[in-house]
Amino acid sequence: MIALANRVHLYAHPRVKDELVRVFEDSLGCAAALSTNAPGLAEPILAWNFPRGGSLSVEFTAEALDERQARHGAWLEFLAEDPRAITSRLEMVGLTTVEYLGRQYFVLPGRQVVRIAPAS
Repeated sequence: MIALANRVHLYAHPRVKDELVRVFEDSLGCAAALSTNAPGLAEPILAWNFPRGGSLSVEFTAEALDERQARHGAWLEFLAEDPRAITSRLEMVGLTTVEYLGRQYFVLPGRQVVRIAPAS
């Protein structure tokens, strides 16, 4: 038997760090990021715990996928009790949206693609 864990690790370019922090903390409602220094890394890894479980960490490196490549990486789905409220906040901060198979996705700073889905 196997299951998908509720932890995700991504890579993003350092230039999007501040904007990514604002999205996770202001728009998605995550608490302030935890910061971890790792040997050999120029930037600390930031990690957010989601209010209803799961965590996501980001390693900031100039070697992250560029904007064109990142959209061909993993797409994530976040569950929300009030997806409309989260969607509205993401729209208000001006994130790019992508329509795919009849569903709306958002492009985060760093170009990762996410969908806000109902938790129920």
